[in-house]
Amino acid sequence: MPILPDWINFSFPTKIHFEVDCGFKMGNFIKNIGNRAVILSTQSELENMDEFSIIKTSLEKHIDGVILYDNIEKEPTLKELDTAAYFARISNANCIIGYGSYESLNMAKLVALLASNDAFAEDVFILKKNIRLKKPIPLILIPTHPVMGLECSPTATVYMDDDRTVRYYSNEFLFPEMVIADAKISSFMTSADVAKVGVGILAAAVDSILSKYSNEITNSSSLRAIEIIYKNLVPAIRDPKNLQYKNAIFGASLLVGMSHSSSSLGLCYALSLAASNLTNLDVFQAMSILLPHVMEYNLTSSAGKYVMIAKALDEDITNISVIEAAIKAVEGIRKIYIELKIPQRLSEYEVRKIDLPGIASLASSFPFLDSLPRELPKNEIETILVAAF
Repeated sequence: MPILPDWINFSFPTKIHFEVDCGFKMGNFIKNIGNRAVILSTQSELENMDEFSIIKTSLEKHIDGVILYDNIEKEPTLKELDTAAYFARISNANCIIGYGSYESLNMAKLVALLASNDAFAEDVFILKKNIRLKKPIPLILIPTHPVMGLECSPTATVYMDDDRTVRYYSNEFLFPEMVIADAKISSFMTSADVAKVGVGILAAAVDSILSKYSNEITNSSSLRAIEIIYKNLVPAIRDPKNLQYKNAIFGASLLVGMSHSSSSLGLCYALSLAASNLTNLDVFQAMSILLPHVMEYNLTSSAGKYVMIAKALDEDITNISVIEAAIKAVEGIRKIYIELKIPQRLSEYEVRKIDLPGIASLASSFPFLDSLPRELPKNEIETILVAAF
């Protein structure tokens, strides 16, 4: 399911500024994009207010108007998206700034598109009516921590108003104009936060490599991201205040986003998105639990790609067969889990066995499964979940 036209092997239009402690410069960057900004953040993700204050002060020095819109508590309903878009319109905003984590950045992408189009969220994102969309209001995203490359990819999740079931939406118009990655903003993260985010990036990188739409360019980005996570994740967990290691993890996330923007996320993300929607897991925890099990399922169909992953994990694969080298890739992932003491079972997070069919059903509705290297019937999705239980 390539988001871009299938004749394009790689395209990444987003500008990136990647620097530690650049909050005081952000107004200077953003003034070239727009001079009336609405900052969007959910209440639950409006974190590190000291850094946020520095960013807002910088914006106020360089542009004409800055308004914080934080009326939404957690993931927005369709009606809340419509309200936020209306607010952006009547504010005469000519740029949208998303500040926060997974839900805030998703919301900012969707609102930037809605605000420039005379349409309702349900019509565009759920019913997908044949509406001729205009380009969104220019969008700048400032992640408070890495979100597996989703901070710079043209994808978002939305929720049905009636039952809060998650839906997936992708469009070239969701590419942000700019992403500003500043590891200092993430200083609030604990060692546990760093662990689950880092392994989430690792899982997204593997998903992108396994996609049948991957190529030499996308694989290069994802493999480099795996190398960076492998070398920096443990030091970052041991010393969560060390910005050098965190900065590397931010960089790995951006590389993965560049990759799966032209390739695709896959089974691990589909299962994780469904699991986080139907249980108390968040998407990062689900990615970390499910990654080894998804890798084991795809091992024989993607052995050559697993050899590349094993090399990125610094596994010794000399003088062994391709399948043995592929197994080394899975073993390399499990070694990281053992060292970090990361749970490898859904049951360790109080997921119930009765939840598994629902997770499998929802996961099978996402378009990611079109990118898999082998056909995946619904009953086999359940088999993977049972193995991970």
